[in-house]
Amino acid sequence: MSDEDFLRVEAGDCPMSSCAAPAGSPCRTGKGKVAIHYHTARFRLVPHLVKTLNVPTPPIRKPGSAWAELPRPAAAGTTPAGHVRIGYARASTTRQSLNTQLDSLKSAGVTRIFSEKISTRATNRPELERALTLTRELRASGIAVTLVVHELACVPYAHRSGGRR
Repeated sequence: MSDEDFLRVEAGDCPMSSCAAPAGSPCRTGKGKVAIHYHTARFRLVPHLVKTLNVPTPPIRKPGSAWAELPRPAAAGTTPAGHVRIGYARASTTRQSLNTQLDSLKSAGVTRIFSEKISTRATNRPELERALTLTRELRASGIAVTLVVHELACVPYAHRSGGRR
């Protein structure tokens, strides 16, 4: 088995009625999780995998996690129906301004901007999730999408005497 076999398996819909995962998505379990192995009926559609006993779902598909439909692969020889730029801006506190980020995104040709003022420590960012959901929906409908973020600040730190740098 090669590293690209999962792409060949996912090229078509899963024929199992209990799964029915669309092309481009991994198989799913009855409990709504990403299956650990592709269903036999699906991977046997790939000629060189017909005699294989099982085909594991690769780690990139996060087996065991909650299943979500992924964008369908583009049909060979087709061009995207269009192109959309979606933007995301975030400030850590209510005192910080988003104006610079919003202006920068508009000048970059972004047509839809999601923004929020939320702590860096927050694990749930609703506006970012909305931007990603819209991105997935547009991609699934054949539209090319670019998600634009003004600046991604990544501040490294080192522990010295209990402090951060």
